[in-house]
Amino acid sequence: MNLHTYYQGPFLSRVDKSKAVAYPLSGALVSLSDYASFGLFFTLLSSGLLWATVGAYIVGLVVSYGLNRFWVFRNQASQQGEATNMWRYLVFLGVNLLITYAMLWAFETWFGISPYIGKVLVGFFMFFWIYIGDNYFVFRGTRTGPIQI
Repeated sequence: MNLHTYYQGPFLSRVDKSKAVAYPLSGALVSLSDYASFGLFFTLLSSGLLWATVGAYIVGLVVSYGLNRFWVFRNQASQQGEATNMWRYLVFLGVNLLITYAMLWAFETWFGISPYIGKVLVGFFMFFWIYIGDNYFVFRGTRTGPIQI
């Protein structure tokens, strides 16, 4: 029984199962490395909020790019060159760094929230934001159309 010609089944049955498992696991590993390195830079090295955020992002960049490029989005990423993947990833990373620092600064300055708690709150938001960006911008594969970035 087909309900409608456009009906393709329940949403969860159409979700790419490998991404549904791999992305949250990858995100957890990246979050752990980001949070641990933030603590190292912020507490042990007393580098300040900005430099601790930047340092943690550099560590997270290496872990995240490797996991996402070669595991989570491997099928899409293999359709485009490594230079394209890296260029898109660095642009997206820059945007994410600005968003993260702005949110951490706002939490600490306006609401008095510790940067450690702020990192958890920002991380929750970034989990969804980065998935969308990686899927539709960074590792999107080849697309047809008038605009190719």
